[in-house]
Amino acid sequence: MKQSPLYNEVKNLIQNFLENKKISQNNCAEIVGVSPATITNLLNDNWELINTSILLKIRSHFDTSGWKAIETTNFTTIHATCLEARNNKKMIGIIGFSGAGKTFALRRYFDSNENTYLVTCSRAMSTKQFLAEILKNLGISFLASGYEMTKRIIDELNKKNAPLLLIDEASKLSPNSLMYIQDIWDGIEGNGGIVIAGVEYLLNNLKKNADKNKIGMPEVYGRINQWQMLKEPKRNEISTLCKLNGVSDPEAIKGLYRLGNFRLVRNAIHNLKSN
Repeated sequence: MKQSPLYNEVKNLIQNFLENKKISQNNCAEIVGVSPATITNLLNDNWELINTSILLKIRSHFDTSGWKAIETTNFTTIHATCLEARNNKKMIGIIGFSGAGKTFALRRYFDSNENTYLVTCSRAMSTKQFLAEILKNLGISFLASGYEMTKRIIDELNKKNAPLLLIDEASKLSPNSLMYIQDIWDGIEGNGGIVIAGVEYLLNNLKKNADKNKIGMPEVYGRINQWQMLKEPKRNEISTLCKLNGVSDPEAIKGLYRLGNFRLVRNAIHNLKSN
């Protein structure tokens, strides 16, 4: 029996990930959520030991949707912000409406840069789960007190050369979790950078709570060196995305100009192609 196209696709994804991130196979396994033996078998072509469900799980970790993206103004801005935070050892906030392209751009930066760690937050995430996700991205499985987990994160980041921690959907974090970001920053300041990204109310709520002198909020707000605001899609960006992804009708493209974010544009393109 020959190796399946799915197997070869997943193997290439893992090989590229290891090459770009400059991490060990064990760390890769922790990040992707499989056993180290699975990664070893995959790379050594022991494909008969890996079932389809595991291959699908690994593939789901990567963007394989087939969507053809472009380097929008926001994409370029986000990557420049990440570089600024890393090189100048800053904590920077990125603020953009839902669908501004934050997650896509941060994921691309994470995938292609070593010593870069990405956590995507959710509303249901507890503080310990948030810290555990950071450790997972560092290739570590470790559950202890919040203090011990934070100290381990700081210790591991400080072992890296110019590490960068990316926190996406930070607007969903609780005030308690935001205070742990401050603790992490205090521990790595001068060695690495942090980028926190979220929608408008991340900045609004943080500033409001800092102004009201709520516990920990002035300290968190004061440690963010700068805020980078994102912009709505430009007409030429929408037009290019349409043409790259199979929509060429000028009237159809014109109808998408009024859409105020890239997520709506993408959904509309999919709908036009399926009609």
